[in-house]
Amino acid sequence: MNLEKQTIDSETHDVSSSQEKLETRLLIFILYSSFAIALLILFLPHQNVNGSPVPTFLFAAHPSLFHALVFAVMLSFAAASSGLLIGINSRRQCATVQRYYLVISVVSLASALSILACASFLEIFKLVCWGVKLRQLNEDEVDSVLVFRFRKIGSVYELVN
Repeated sequence: MNLEKQTIDSETHDVSSSQEKLETRLLIFILYSSFAIALLILFLPHQNVNGSPVPTFLFAAHPSLFHALVFAVMLSFAAASSGLLIGINSRRQCATVQRYYLVISVVSLASALSILACASFLEIFKLVCWGVKLRQLNEDEVDSVLVFRFRKIGSVYELVN
């Protein structure tokens, strides 16, 4: 009977250790990916919108989406690093807390990626609608719009020089 109990305990220990390794690898992946997204955000060109810097690439028209993305990335990074730090010292004692941090970091990274996808979709939709609008105009109006834009760019260039 004791031998059966020991084999069952060793089998459950092997399963739990493989699950812990998977959770640790997932936390490390989330930590690195959220760090990479934060670096990408840092190196994008910015412009000031309502007094706060916002990347010009995807978020110039939607600064609230940018702020939500930054919050989600920060939360996923913080939860992943906290889960890893808890798992280093006391793996067995704080396993439930580490799992909560894992869930928080997974949900935060998923929301950050969905915010990024939403901003990309809005930007692509805006470009497609602008292209359709140009096709609907006749050639004279298109020429006048393009000439006006080039004049505007030229006047900005003269102000800089």
